[in-house]
Amino acid sequence: MNAIEPKYYSYGSLKVGRGDFDLPPVLIGTIFYQHETIVDRKNNEIFNEQKAKKRIENHISLSEKYKLPNLVEISSTTPKAMRAYLEFFLDNFEPPFVLGGNFESRLAGIEYLEEHGIKPSQYIYNTISNLKNKKELEVLQKYKINSVVVLILCSENMTSTQRYAYITEKNQPNNLSIVNGLKEVGVDKIWVDGGVISLESLAHILETQKLVSTSLKLPVGTAPNLFLFQYSSPRLNSKYHTRFRRASIISIVAWLSNFIFYGAIEDGKECFASAYQALEFKNIIKRKNIKLFNDYV
Repeated sequence: MNAIEPKYYSYGSLKVGRGDFDLPPVLIGTIFYQHETIVDRKNNEIFNEQKAKKRIENHISLSEKYKLPNLVEISSTTPKAMRAYLEFFLDNFEPPFVLGGNFESRLAGIEYLEEHGIKPSQYIYNTISNLKNKKELEVLQKYKINSVVVLILCSENMTSTQRYAYITEKNQPNNLSIVNGLKEVGVDKIWVDGGVISLESLAHILETQKLVSTSLKLPVGTAPNLFLFQYSSPRLNSKYHTRFRRASIISIVAWLSNFIFYGAIEDGKECFASAYQALEFKNIIKRKNIKLFNDYV
């Protein structure tokens, strides 16, 4: 990164840090995910608009309360449903946002957004893990998608060096790395998601985030709560106290992340509060020049 380049990516007034962890992480809540209770089980194009709006408003309210930046990820499992979700979102809220779901749904979303005058600079494409899908690369280039989340797919015990190599080695078609291959099709804002599958993987991912941030100056983050699904419902399983586990994990990753996919948008309350508390503690340590956890501040 040149000295004159900003240490963040801009999306309107939103800033996503890169190259360090000075800016607070962007907290991203996902709506219209598979089996979400507000979506009709037989026809996922039908959903409770009032409850959907309330969930997004609560997410935004928490962002304002704790002074932490936010994004909403629009997910979908079918193209038709994606168009319905985007129509609802754009009728009630403003970009930027994250475009998620499977590839077919993302493609339908990109087409819908172009039809309605939403520019690629107003959303983030989530996600791509390799450059082997020729159609996907053609879509990114054709529609001039310039912000993409790269998901690192690794086993839980792969080291930070191996995870770094996943995105930087020339192991993709045409002897390109994932990072350079995306740049060749016009993607100039690359986010890196470590790909959590277990608590052990999260440890390696946080080390990877330091390495990628320092070496590549790219935004780094992950979805740290994904492995909690092994304990059934992360929201309702009191046996494993998964709500409290989620909060404790968010407090850890907030120190070393530029963005956090915290999961279901209705789970924002504990996630925003936890991230806020962690960052307040981090700022005290830095301000008082306390050497506790010196490597991480």
